[in-house]
Amino acid sequence: MNLKEIGQRIHYVRTEITGLSQRKFVRRMGINQSNISTLEKGQSLPSCFFLFSMHITYDVNLNWIMTGSGEVVNKYADG
Repeated sequence: MNLKEIGQRIHYVRTEITGLSQRKFVRRMGINQSNISTLEKGQSLPSCFFLFSMHITYDVNLNWIMTGSGEVVNKYADG
């Protein structure tokens, strides 16, 4: 598990998928802004709460966040 790569993927979701500032991105998730900064820099591992909040709020594929495999966001079949 590479913290720097995980941080880069979190940064990608925030900037390329949502287009939000750190403040707005985490505010919607109920997370402290200082946490997102350390995560994006690869200085800490995301907590379960952070990952769950990001998944619920932005429909992010957590497998992609942690491993880089799969789609960035979840895609559900209609029906």
